[in-house]
Amino acid sequence: MLAVFRKDLRLFLRDGSALVFSILMPILVITVIAEGLSQGEDGPRLRVPVVNDDGGPVATTFVKLLGEHADVQEVSRNEAERLVRDRHEAPAAIVFPPGLSKQYLQGRSSTIQLLTDPASGSDLQGVKVLLLLMDKEAASLADPFAEDKITLEEKNLTGNRLSVTVFEQRVPGFALMFVLLAVIFGTSMGMHDERGWGTLSRLLVVPGGFTRILLGKLGARFVVGVGQMLLLLAWGHWVFGVSLGSSPVAMLLLTAASVFAVVVAGMLVAGLARSREQTLPLGLSLVMALSALGGCWWPQSTQPEWIDRLSPALFTTWSMRGLNDLILRERGLDAVLLPVGVLIVYGSAMLAVGLWLFRVRHSAR
Repeated sequence: MLAVFRKDLRLFLRDGSALVFSILMPILVITVIAEGLSQGEDGPRLRVPVVNDDGGPVATTFVKLLGEHADVQEVSRNEAERLVRDRHEAPAAIVFPPGLSKQYLQGRSSTIQLLTDPASGSDLQGVKVLLLLMDKEAASLADPFAEDKITLEEKNLTGNRLSVTVFEQRVPGFALMFVLLAVIFGTSMGMHDERGWGTLSRLLVVPGGFTRILLGKLGARFVVGVGQMLLLLAWGHWVFGVSLGSSPVAMLLLTAASVFAVVVAGMLVAGLARSREQTLPLGLSLVMALSALGGCWWPQSTQPEWIDRLSPALFTTWSMRGLNDLILRERGLDAVLLPVGVLIVYGSAMLAVGLWLFRVRHSAR
């Protein structure tokens, strides 16, 4: 028994890549989850654009009160809409209308407009909480909200609904994660199974060439992955009421581009791993990193700043951006053109690298 123990321990320690991934992967996952879920006082404050068309004492006091709890930026109406609707850098913008102070001091009611992006999720709720705090702290203004002198009007800049469900924020990300697990492991381990069974060497000498054989195998995984992704989204729609967007063509196009990148990632894992056993830690590390950093586990708007800077380099980020635009913001085909283009370029580059690695390590030619 002791001899078997020492033998297995030596084999494990000899596999440097498996050892590294078994240590680094838990550290990475724990760090990302802890950072993503932390809501400490030292975290970044909410960015709240404010359009102060009033300029009077009432609006000025409200802006000052908001500034005690958030990063308030006074901007124009066009700039505020751009930050919320186009760049998604703020969950909402507050508009103080002209004449607010004058109407309030005369005892007449006014309306403050809240321009929102419901896809921002918890950040949008945070802005609404700040408005409640502003209400409570406005005692010097005789508490205008309580006197119904000021009312709040919410306007969605990115769609027709004022709110989205938690299922719509969670189901697409987890669907993509499980497709990552199935396709990456299926592709990479399937390649090494062919090699272990001795069929890969025979496939490589049949007419058609090395590249065509591998592309045929990847094509089969692609079809399975697209079917799995569509089935998971359909299940979320039927069971949890998750919207699938207004454009079936856009959803199909985004799904195909995303699965293309996922299949090629599996091919890259197969090329990097020297054996079937190495695909396990390498594939799992890649899936967890892509899921955590790409916004599959939580809304992208709640991610720490360092993840925001890193995430555009990952293809899952672009998949989730497209899914969020289709499902949460109810946009159409134009919204997925950029994510689909990035996914195709990303996948093509990884495909070239993966084919080269697999040819160098496993081709007899």
